[in-house]
Amino acid sequence: MALTVSTALFMQFLDSTALNTAIPTIARDLKVDAVDLNLAIISYQLAMTVLIPLGSAIADRVGQRNAFAVSLLVFAAGSILCAMSTTLPALVAARALQGAGGAVMTPVSRFLVIRSSEKSELISAMNWLFLPGIIGPMMGPVLGGLIVQHASWHWIFLINVPVAVIGMVLAFLLIPDIHDHSDGVIDYKGIALIGPAIFCVMFGLESVANPRAGWEAPALLGGGAVLTWLFIRHARRHPVPVLDLSLLRIGSFRHSLETGTILRTVAAASSFIMPLWFQLGLGLKPAVAGTILIVPTIGTMLSRLGGVRLTQLVHPRNVAIWASVLLVASLLINATFDVGWPLPLFALALAVQSIAMSTAMMVISASTYMDVEQGRMGRASSLFTTLQQLTMSVGVTLGVWTISGMRLFYATGEHDNRIYSGSILVLAAIAAIGLVTTRKLDVQAMGALRKTPG
Repeated sequence: MALTVSTALFMQFLDSTALNTAIPTIARDLKVDAVDLNLAIISYQLAMTVLIPLGSAIADRVGQRNAFAVSLLVFAAGSILCAMSTTLPALVAARALQGAGGAVMTPVSRFLVIRSSEKSELISAMNWLFLPGIIGPMMGPVLGGLIVQHASWHWIFLINVPVAVIGMVLAFLLIPDIHDHSDGVIDYKGIALIGPAIFCVMFGLESVANPRAGWEAPALLGGGAVLTWLFIRHARRHPVPVLDLSLLRIGSFRHSLETGTILRTVAAASSFIMPLWFQLGLGLKPAVAGTILIVPTIGTMLSRLGGVRLTQLVHPRNVAIWASVLLVASLLINATFDVGWPLPLFALALAVQSIAMSTAMMVISASTYMDVEQGRMGRASSLFTTLQQLTMSVGVTLGVWTISGMRLFYATGEHDNRIYSGSILVLAAIAAIGLVTTRKLDVQAMGALRKTPG
C-alpha cells in the first residue's frame, strides 16, 4: 500500500524539483524575472494547503481509494495545462490546479500508512512511503536540466501524465475502499475561514518582498490575521473542527511540529535558492546544475536507509539533536560556495547538508504521532500535512525575501554571487534556532520509536 500511494509523492517531487532547475529558462521564455517564478511554486503549495482540510473530509466520504485516484486525474490535468501556459498568470493558475490534486493525494497517502502501522514500525513504514518519492527528486533536477537545455521546458509537466495513469491503475488494484464516517459532519465553516486565512497570509508575505506592491501586503496580512483569529475562535467551540488545534496540547506532537516547521522552512528556502545560485550566480549550465542537485536526494536516500538502524543504536532524540548541529555547520560551509570550487566539492557539501536535514526530519516526523490516540490519527495527519505544506510555502517566500534583501543590501543584480551566499547564511541562523527547539523533544515519546525502548 505504501509503495502504491507513494506514486503521488514520486510525481509531485519529480515535478517540483524539475521545475526548480528550469526556473531561469522558464522566466526568460515568459519574459519575467527568475525570482517572480516563486509564484508558480507558491500557488501550488498554497492550493494544497488551503484545500487539504476539504480534501481530507471528502476522502472520508467518498472513500480513500476513490479520492486518491481522482486526485491523480486532477494533477495530470493541471500538468497538461502547465505545459500549455504562455504567460506567468496562466502557469500560476495551472499549478494551483495541480495543488488541488495534491491536497487529496498527500493526506490520504500519509493516513493509509499511519493507520496500518504499529508505533515501533512507523519509521520503517514512513521510509517505504517516502523512498519511491525520493526517486522523483533524484530524477527531477537532471531531467529538468536536460529538458530545458536540449528540448522544451513544457515536457517537464507532460511527463507527469503517464505516472498519474500508472498510479490510478495501481490504486484500484491494490488499495482497499476505506470509508471513515466517524466524525459524522464536515466543518464547512472552518474550511471557509481557514482557507482564505492561509491565502491572505501567504500572498501578503509574498507581497512584502515585491517592490511593486503597495497596499496589497498590509491589506492581505490584516485580513489574514482577522480570519485566523475567527478560525481559532470557531475551532475551540466546534466539536469536530476541520483542523483540530486541541492536538497542540499534546507535548510531543507540539514540540515535533515546532522543530519540524523550522527545519522544513529552511529546506524549502534552500531548494529555491540553490538552483538559482548555481545557474545565475555561479554560471553553471542547467544540465550541470541539475546533475549536482541530484546529490541532496542521494544523501536523503542514504539517511533513510541507514536511519532506522541508527535510531536502534543511538536514542532518537540524540540523533535529531546531532543531525541539527551538523545541518547548521553544513549551511555555514555551503555559504562559501564559489565559482572556483571543483564540482565534486559542491556535491560533497550538498550531500552533508541533505543527510543532516533528512536524518533530523525522519526522526522528528515519526515522533509527531507517538502520543496521539488511534481515533485521532486522521485529524493529526490532516493538521500535520496542512502545517507541513504551509511551512514549505513560507520557505519559498523566505528564499525570495533573502534574495531580494541581499540584492537591496549589495545594490546589485541577480547574477551577483554575494546575494545567494548571504541568503544561505540567513538560513544557517534560522536552523540554529531549530537546534534550540530540538532540545525540547520528548525523550520518552521518541524512545518509543525504538524496537527496544530506552
